[in-house]
Amino acid sequence: MFVVTALLAGCAQQQPLPADATGRLFARGLDEIADLYIEPASNRLLALGGAHRLSILDRGFTLAENPGPQSRAEIALGYGGREVTAEPEPAEDDPHAWGALLGRLVASARAVSPSVAELSDDRIDTAIFNGITAGLDRFSRYASPEAARDERALRDGFGGIGVTVEVSAGAFRVASITPGGPAELGGIRLDDQIVAIDGEPTAGLAKTDVVRRLRGPIPSTVAISVLRPGSARTQDFRLRRTLIVMPSVSMSRAGDVAVFRVSSFNQNTTQQLLQYLAAAQGQAPSRLHGIVLDLRGDAGGLLDQAVSLADVFILGGPIAATTGRHPASRQLFEASGDSPVPHMPIVVLINGGSASASEIVAAALQDAGRAVVVGSSSYGKGTVQTVAPLPNGGALTLTWAVLLAPSGYPLNGHGVVPTMCTSDLGDDGQALRIALERAGSVSLPPLTPRPRASLSEADWSQLRRSCPERLGDHAIDMTVAERLLADPDLFSQAVHVIAPIAKLAAGGSGAASAAARPDLTGSPGSLLSGTHAP
Repeated sequence: MFVVTALLAGCAQQQPLPADATGRLFARGLDEIADLYIEPASNRLLALGGAHRLSILDRGFTLAENPGPQSRAEIALGYGGREVTAEPEPAEDDPHAWGALLGRLVASARAVSPSVAELSDDRIDTAIFNGITAGLDRFSRYASPEAARDERALRDGFGGIGVTVEVSAGAFRVASITPGGPAELGGIRLDDQIVAIDGEPTAGLAKTDVVRRLRGPIPSTVAISVLRPGSARTQDFRLRRTLIVMPSVSMSRAGDVAVFRVSSFNQNTTQQLLQYLAAAQGQAPSRLHGIVLDLRGDAGGLLDQAVSLADVFILGGPIAATTGRHPASRQLFEASGDSPVPHMPIVVLINGGSASASEIVAAALQDAGRAVVVGSSSYGKGTVQTVAPLPNGGALTLTWAVLLAPSGYPLNGHGVVPTMCTSDLGDDGQALRIALERAGSVSLPPLTPRPRASLSEADWSQLRRSCPERLGDHAIDMTVAERLLADPDLFSQAVHVIAPIAKLAAGGSGAASAAARPDLTGSPGSLLSGTHAP
């Protein structure tokens, strides 16, 4: 992943970065916010929000703003009823000075509080940054070095052997194996029990410890000992780690329809889908008559993967646009014109758990007249986050842009309202009949024929209420999809309910800039959810 290289916002009177590591860390964090965050933010309010978190680490701390000399306020840190230190308030527009102030406050807190003095740097840094980011939107957050490392691994891959492990009665069982990975090629089998790693027994370890010991630099080696079911003797393997990217796409067949389930958008999502698509066409090229793209519960991921996946199915025109305060956040993304299936009928399934990256894909295919969207209204998380690395190995995830659908409406708060709503339907035969009656109607109630970009907020509220969010997978969604793909006339009528669009401008064009690779994390279901795989 290309992470942000911060352009220091600063002013002519800005102090240099603090010399101490703690002050420099907070100064860099405030720098990143000043440069990248979607709206101007007050260094004073952010820093004070962080400083107030000292009282969470030790209830004896108090923080106050008091009048100071020459009408300049002072930040006073108290402990146990007495004043510990009073610092002059820095200039509002100097993030370095505010970062240095936070560093001095932390040093003073360590000096007077035994409980704070015993805390690790990570624990204190996390508390302060949580207070800082509390002053931003709910999708902006801090990740400790350990959490940031795990998030990078899930987005971009990691050095590993290609297995997932499950814990049962203290034993670590191989639950899945990556095809073509070191574990499969080396002879590891499903249900093997990992009993030692590099000669150290796994008994008594936490699952996270086992995962981290199996991971490592590429192309280092790891020795593992396994106990195979039905065998009394362990077997030893030495495997060379390679790049492992978690699978995010699976494929199944429903007759002449290929069903692609996309669970998230990581570094390899589009490539995985293309491989499955080629396999489906190769198996029965004359019998593949439709595609279902199942995005239900997909909470998002990388922006460039959402754009490239939509590009697989769209012959031309806009896919999405982003706009924000930072110049690099203003982008227009258009189809390359190289779709391998430009005319294949497509149904996209969404629900209330479909967010950010999955909403980009659903909106792009819906607006382009390439797919019928079926299900319930999506989550409506139409903001883009970018990841800024910090000197301690942690990272700030900051909202820096909003997303526009190809037809011009903002996805944030609106989401994607399906062409065919099933959120009020059960999974019985009567539900299918109702869905088909809706498809047979000229106006396809409850949808509005007006262009969505022209809707007022009141209109959007009404539109979303007409097809409320629903979570979970419901059989009626797939039933409607299969029925649409089996009837070309019905599909053609439904896909043209929302008129295809022609142009969307967003102050720029082309792929995302190299200065920052946007990431749509922070939507429901963190990227760290699910199984951690070594």
